Amino acid sequence: MAVEYTIRKAREEDLRRINEIYNWAVLNTVATFDLEERPYEIAKEWFALHQDPYYPVYVLEHQGKVTGWGSLSPFHPRPAYKQSGEFSIYIDPEWTGKSMGNAMLKVLCQAAKELGYHTLLGLITATNYPSISLARKHGFKEVGRYYEVGKKFGQYLDVVVMQLIF
Repeated sequence: MAVEYTIRKAREEDLRRINEIYNWAVLNTVATFDLEERPYEIAKEWFALHQDPYYPVYVLEHQGKVTGWGSLSPFHPRPAYKQSGEFSIYIDPEWTGKSMGNAMLKVLCQAAKELGYHTLLGLITATNYPSISLARKHGFKEVGRYYEVGKKFGQYLDVVVMQLIF
């Protein structure tokens, strides 16, 4: 049976849950190279930057509970990179494998197109095969790899650069 959920723009009251999901990933996965949980005050600063309509945050919601989130962020701070963005998606571990990441990436790609992005990038840990596969499903191509740029859980990790040009 398919799980019913909605995707909507994130609101300030979603931020604690967004941060819980992120912090779970920090402590348990290599999806992010943060090594310590993100304090709520830092999450508030991050969310404030994403109030720019060009860098939205969306949440997945099931029966009133946020089960995941996705965002568009600047790829690089220099002005010539303005039309290039980076996507992020984090799903509560109880809800992975239910096509929520797929639905979120579809929304993020559509939003990027509508906002006038020229390209969208995903920097994905090379061992995160489900995320690489998801990006490929949406037309992203592997355009590069950074070798052993992060160290987490005692191992050096590569990052794959996935790109979609609109």
